[in-house]
Amino acid sequence: MAKNHFLDEEPAVDRVMKVVVALARETYVLKDRLGIVERKLDEKGVVTRSDLDEFKPTPEEEKEILAARDAFVESILSPIVTDRIDVE
Repeated sequence: MAKNHFLDEEPAVDRVMKVVVALARETYVLKDRLGIVERKLDEKGVVTRSDLDEFKPTPEEEKEILAARDAFVESILSPIVTDRIDVE
């Protein structure tokens, strides 16, 4: 049976955690999109909306993007995971 809570049986803690995760998700999307803008500006000096929508990373860029994503997730979740490990 799946747990319906993040950290505690307390519903208020669960709601706060859901807000944190939603904000982190939106922040990551913005960071990712800004990274594409920066790459396109370096390449072409201008960026169009279609440049962003049609962006396909090279294998090397994909590795960088995934590493940045993993670091971002780690930075957001490590305090929570560490606290849970310490408690258990």
